[in-house]
Amino acid sequence: MSSAPESADHVSVHLTGCDERAADAVIAALDAAFPAGAGVPVREAAPPGPPRTGEGKPVIWCTVVDTRSRRAGREPSPAALGAPVTADLFGAADPVHQVKEELAAAFGVEEHGTVPGEHELEVRLLLKPLPET
Repeated sequence: MSSAPESADHVSVHLTGCDERAADAVIAALDAAFPAGAGVPVREAAPPGPPRTGEGKPVIWCTVVDTRSRRAGREPSPAALGAPVTADLFGAADPVHQVKEELAAAFGVEEHGTVPGEHELEVRLLLKPLPET
């Protein structure tokens, strides 16, 4: 599985540790912020190890976000999320930061590591439900 984005404006987003409903909530939040870049998640088998979903196999939900389509000036709204989700973002630094900002507007976000590369940045986030107000 390649994590390379399609262009410098694209960010590859991989979601793990969640079911389809949680993946759909994250992808819907991304689609609201970047309407041309998110969409139907791709289901891929992951290496062995917890957490496991579905038929006893781990699942990675993947989508690619085109940050050129970011909606400016919109009011972000918190998204429903039943349990924490791990999100790995791969891409150029500025687009990755844009995706992280939009995720932080919809979910509680904890950063769990950043790996800078020569042309790419990898960030691991833990997305959590926002407390109800």
